[in-house]
Amino acid sequence: MTTGTTAGAVTRRLRAALLSVGEVTPELLFGEAADGPEQELDGELQLVDDLGFDSVMLMQLKSGLEQHFPELGGCTLPEILPYLHTVGSLSDYLVLRLSPVEVV
Repeated sequence: MTTGTTAGAVTRRLRAALLSVGEVTPELLFGEAADGPEQELDGELQLVDDLGFDSVMLMQLKSGLEQHFPELGGCTLPEILPYLHTVGSLSDYLVLRLSPVEVV
């Protein structure tokens, strides 16, 4: 089960990872300059069509995710590629990978 705290932490770190990719700016992510740290990401933003990611930027994003989320242990491109469609799908992948597993 995903908690709001986990999702919030992932969202903040995902925002930092996305902004670390050279050409991505707060204006691209939020439609205007970010007002503060609580600015929400639009989950429907498409990485390629809306944010202009190309193959090099996707590789930079993968590297940025590994830096911002060391607990991923390094993700392979084939593993993460299906989730590199929208900000929301990438966020869902990260929440899934980073959520603690409940033992019954």
